[in-house]
Amino acid sequence: MARIRGAALVIAALLVTATVPGFAVGAIPDSRVTITDATVAPENPTAGAPTTVSATVRLSAGSDSAGTLERVAVVNETGATLASATGLGTLSPGETLTVPVTVRFPDPGARDLTVVATVSDADDDQATVRRPLSVAVEAGAPQLTTNAAGLTAGAESDATVTVSNPTGAALRDITVAFTDVAGDRTRRTVATLPAGVSQSLNFSLAPATAGERDLTVEARYTTAAGTRATATQARTVSVAPLRDDVGVRVERVTTDQQSAAADAGGLGGIVGALGGGNTLQSDDEDATGGQSSGVRVTVTNFGNAAIESPVLVPRLPNGTVAPGVGRTAVAGGIAPGATESVTVDLSGTDAATLRLAVEYTVGGDASTVTRPYDLDRATGAVSVTGLSLSAADDRLELSGNLGNVGDGEVRGVVVGVGENEYAGPTYPNRNQFLGTVGPSEFAPFELTARIDSENVTTVPITVTYTTAGERQTTTVDVPVATDDDGDGGRFLSGVEGTVVGLGVGLLVTLPLVVFGARRYR
Repeated sequence: MARIRGAALVIAALLVTATVPGFAVGAIPDSRVTITDATVAPENPTAGAPTTVSATVRLSAGSDSAGTLERVAVVNETGATLASATGLGTLSPGETLTVPVTVRFPDPGARDLTVVATVSDADDDQATVRRPLSVAVEAGAPQLTTNAAGLTAGAESDATVTVSNPTGAALRDITVAFTDVAGDRTRRTVATLPAGVSQSLNFSLAPATAGERDLTVEARYTTAAGTRATATQARTVSVAPLRDDVGVRVERVTTDQQSAAADAGGLGGIVGALGGGNTLQSDDEDATGGQSSGVRVTVTNFGNAAIESPVLVPRLPNGTVAPGVGRTAVAGGIAPGATESVTVDLSGTDAATLRLAVEYTVGGDASTVTRPYDLDRATGAVSVTGLSLSAADDRLELSGNLGNVGDGEVRGVVVGVGENEYAGPTYPNRNQFLGTVGPSEFAPFELTARIDSENVTTVPITVTYTTAGERQTTTVDVPVATDDDGDGGRFLSGVEGTVVGLGVGLLVTLPLVVFGARRYR
């Protein structure tokens, strides 16, 4: 009976030993193996990042011989081996050995793992021990949220990526980049992103073509364990075709507004604009009733891409830049839907009409929007009055006054004899320079012409002058009276008499007779 009780006690002890974690199941009698400890580093493992499981294996001092640690493995809930280490060396009785095994968890969540160690003796008999290990895996990679809703083909467009750290430790050296699209700013870096913190990054992208396309964002970072890892996000975005639509509004400003704009450096405030391509020209006068020479030009970007470096260029009707005004920057750039204004003083030009051109770049190409603008400048107008004619043979002398019947002065006035079939200029007074004639003023002139006295009916007088910045030429055809001599011949009245005798038939005063007025080119 004593033997039976002793055998029962041994069996019971073995059953208890087999159920205790870390003790051998089916252990070899002379090899007593246990897993005394199992730790995880980092303490809070993250998905996708390497995690080290360190198992400490001990061979009991009561073992009769040394054993060989053949293998240490980490097994998941389904019995699949996640990672293992083999060929680990010999364990002497009473000796311990710590074995690191590196594993990666693809997804966050709780894990019930088992650490398994296998030891063999000199006869190749094996003992296998197990130790349970529970691990909570956090979301290790930074989370990426991309906003690229306004992309335009061929133009720089804004995009943002929000980087969030969902882990319990800081992520370092984060580089976020768009890997499959060009642009001025496709890569940004973050030195450190603390646990639970989000940060928005701004990008500038320039996709080459319109339509649906894939956009990939890649984040490279250093984990809390000091290893480099990569997280990516891909999404399909819609890229719109480039639309260039810029509206320009022009309006006069009062003297006070013009002074305020000058004090502010020439830039006017942002004001409302009409629809794309519209122009408003106000006829308001300043507080004193006089016309102001200042204008406010408002540029609105109705397109879907930013315009770069818009510049206002006042040009004369012939296309040249207006002297005395020059180029004026409107802004560094104007985003889609935005408006910028600039106030300029046009008093430096004498022109009555300008073409206000806004030159800019969009999508890498130069573009221009031009609007006509009438300054309503006071202009001069010429009239030939008090004209007297005196003829001798084929020579005609003309004298009279050139009057300015306009509101502005005329400058650089030259009066001369024109050319037709029966008349033309001759020495000594082919033409005469009169200079400047102010409003309601006049200047006398004397001219000489050669004529065909038998056929002449008119003699042209040309007047060339500048007013409101434009060079003009006016022609006055002066009628010449002739008489029949009764024998079939024709002669100018008074030719056969003295010069004094011409007063009856040839001394005439003409009102303004203007034919063929044309702009001088």
